[in-house]
Amino acid sequence: MEKKRFSPVQKPKPQPKPKPKPKYMTSTTVSTRLFHLGQSILSGLVLAAITSISTHAADAVKVEVKLDPSTAVEIKKEINGLPASTKVISTPTYPEYALTPVVDGIKKRKDLGWQDGSWASEEDENIHGIEVQLGKPQRGGRFQISWAYDIHNEDNGKWWVSRDYVIQIKAKADSPWKTVAAVKGNQSVVGSYALPDELIGFIRIYQLPGGGHADRPNIMWVGQIEVTE
Repeated sequence: MEKKRFSPVQKPKPQPKPKPKPKYMTSTTVSTRLFHLGQSILSGLVLAAITSISTHAADAVKVEVKLDPSTAVEIKKEINGLPASTKVISTPTYPEYALTPVVDGIKKRKDLGWQDGSWASEEDENIHGIEVQLGKPQRGGRFQISWAYDIHNEDNGKWWVSRDYVIQIKAKADSPWKTVAAVKGNQSVVGSYALPDELIGFIRIYQLPGGGHADRPNIMWVGQIEVTE
């Protein structure tokens, strides 16, 4: 039996769209558009200027690091690149911790206990930090910080690095602080930062609120601080 053949459905061919008529702008229209374009550019420049001023102003804001005088440690002899008579002082300390370990000069630290191997701040949502008052002013060099290592951690060792912190210097006690480094999202277990070739009498490092290790962001945990060449 012969099979029936079905013809395809005949679809209407699309009709071409009429070409749009060209539009011509009058001189008035051109002038108006140029005026608005100029206004937009001017607004953008003003906004950029305001943003720049605001950012600069934010950099100039004085940050108060509330030091606890009872934490002060004085170095009797040169150690960790710090001259004799250097004083180290911090914000309030975690119970049973002290500043002595951060300037003890011990290089092999992984076998030390918690309190013997590091300093830890209080655990709260405040700024935490350490200030170094050099026994003798100096120029240049590098400020180095090693974060605390916890060998007793269940993961067989863990570095408690701070993520967000600032390093500043000044020449004298009444001088304004100058920022050397503002660090965000740090993951390095040791940080080394160049110091400017100018008179330096004070160095401080402070952790921003919530800027500690992701597991315990409100504590600052330091192994060693040094000044190197």
